[in-house]
Amino acid sequence: MSRSKWKKKSLYIASFLKDDMDDYGQIIATYDEPVFIGLENIQPLSGSTDIEEYGNKVSKMQKVLLDYDKYIGKFKENDLAYIEDVTPEGEEVYGDNANYRIDSVRNQNRKIAIYFEKLPNK
Repeated sequence: MSRSKWKKKSLYIASFLKDDMDDYGQIIATYDEPVFIGLENIQPLSGSTDIEEYGNKVSKMQKVLLDYDKYIGKFKENDLAYIEDVTPEGEEVYGDNANYRIDSVRNQNRKIAIYFEKLPNK
């Protein structure tokens, strides 16, 4: 199958802002309003180096390559992502609908590799 035939998935990112404390002393992360990044070629991890790095977690991981010039410095670990036809529509709190968390952001030659980990219970 050629790359152009892969189904692109919508990607939204909600930037991590800070940790707050709720009325019960629980730490609650707060996020900025989710931003639509675009339709992107987001792929599950499967290579042997991915398995070596992530072990059993590899089945919960996905990755996307984005243009370096356009996105350098825009994403960081712990930002939330909306992947697999999940959108922020109808959220009362930013991040509530997110189903992935950014695990790592890696600068490559002309691309940025962003690794996502599926959130529990999503």
